[in-house]
Amino acid sequence: MTRSLDLSTESNWQLMYSVSIPVTPIATIGSKTYYAQITPIRPGVILDKPILGITINTSVPTGKQWSYAGSLSRFTNSPLGEIYIDERKPLFLGRFNLAISDNLSNNYQLQINIPKWFISCNLGIYQYEGESRTIEQQELDVIKAAVIPG
Repeated sequence: MTRSLDLSTESNWQLMYSVSIPVTPIATIGSKTYYAQITPIRPGVILDKPILGITINTSVPTGKQWSYAGSLSRFTNSPLGEIYIDERKPLFLGRFNLAISDNLSNNYQLQINIPKWFISCNLGIYQYEGESRTIEQQELDVIKAAVIPG
């Protein structure tokens, strides 16, 4: 389905969650330092819109070129346990990652899986608050207005 969105208007985005996970050294053996692995991040935020923007950054070691920043999963709780709503979506470093899901019928939560090589992380999750209707919905509104004068 094609959507008509205004993604460039800042007021259409609401920051729902942000976190900065610092570097956590756990041991130094010889000249090598070992760091704690970042566990999957599960913000305690209930979301209800199908469009999200996710930013994720980390310190990239000198001489390395990283672009992959993990993955995003949406889930909801049911009497039978957690239900994952859609497939994992990849996230990329230094980008505003857009995640759209058309098959949402209820509120959901997120899980962000960070690559095991990250030693720190800055994460921001934004929910799109602007108008989000498909082209088909907009055309139906035009037809309704023509048929049923209001």
